[in-house]
Amino acid sequence: MADFLPESDVPWELLAKHLAGEASASEQQQLHQWLAAEPSRLQLLTDATRTWERGGSAAKVFTEADVEPAWQRFRATAGLAPASQPIEASPARVVPMWSTPAGIMRMAAALALLVGAWGLVRTWLPKKLGNQEITVAAGPKIQLTTLPDGSRVWVNRNSTLTYGADFNGEAREVRLRGEAFFEVRKDHGRPFTVLANDTRTRVLGTSFNVRAYPSEDSVEVAVVTGRVSFQPSSRAKPTANDSLLLPGRRGVIYKKAPLVAVQHSITDANFRAWQRQELVFDNQSLSEVAHDLTRYYGAPVKLARPALGECRFTGSFREMTLPQALHIVSLSAGLTVAQSADGYVLDGAGCR
Repeated sequence: MADFLPESDVPWELLAKHLAGEASASEQQQLHQWLAAEPSRLQLLTDATRTWERGGSAAKVFTEADVEPAWQRFRATAGLAPASQPIEASPARVVPMWSTPAGIMRMAAALALLVGAWGLVRTWLPKKLGNQEITVAAGPKIQLTTLPDGSRVWVNRNSTLTYGADFNGEAREVRLRGEAFFEVRKDHGRPFTVLANDTRTRVLGTSFNVRAYPSEDSVEVAVVTGRVSFQPSSRAKPTANDSLLLPGRRGVIYKKAPLVAVQHSITDANFRAWQRQELVFDNQSLSEVAHDLTRYYGAPVKLARPALGECRFTGSFREMTLPQALHIVSLSAGLTVAQSADGYVLDGAGCR
């Protein structure tokens, strides 16, 4: 738009949005402050408005062929042009736009092109962004990410979280493969939805854990704060039969019975140990210990005999490898640890 600009400080975007009826209250205030700073600027707005009204609509002032060049200039001004495509600068010329009728029409044409470009931004850009996706992939380390709405998500190892570039629009929706812990920022007008392995978890503002590994036979949601609606995603809308989970409750949807969520109390204190990066056991059975070690480290830990599961263990593990943790467990119960291609096995006389 360099050919049309008489002053470098003219807020062309605000003027265009004002004429198009798209300026917000804050933008109207910005325009008012710009006009009030210099009384002569009011004539620019007056002439532009009158000329715009005489023009009737953008279609009478510019043609379709003008929109693309104007759009490219607008993209550069708004910072939307890709860095790999440098914009060629046109030599600047100072043109007295509102001193003559021809100048006024020139100014109106410039504003019309801006309004046309603004229309493209409102219609084309959201669609383009909606087709783009952002993926947070946690490899061997846990990834903490902050979503555009301020919600925080801890993505467990070897898990992925995906959401659209237009996430902060009317609906907040993410897709999960693996496990993640969510701290969702409250927004009563926009529910937050997690889609994972044919299940839908919907909240307004709460904290909860979702475990949805494709290799496992179920999807599990455990709630820490707030309320969570948990249902199979095959049902388009929530129903009275949906599982409403309250703090301290967990819901499980099994692949073999995907139409219902089964509720339980949270009895495993280590369900979010991966996020806290610490395992804590308080007089728990070895069967529970083996189960939690398996989930936390991702390697099978088994007991050689069912009777060993009745032994009790108290202790905590932080920043330890699995062999180190198993060594401590084995010493406490007089057991041995054997490693095989299938994982680890605890054996021995055990408790009496």
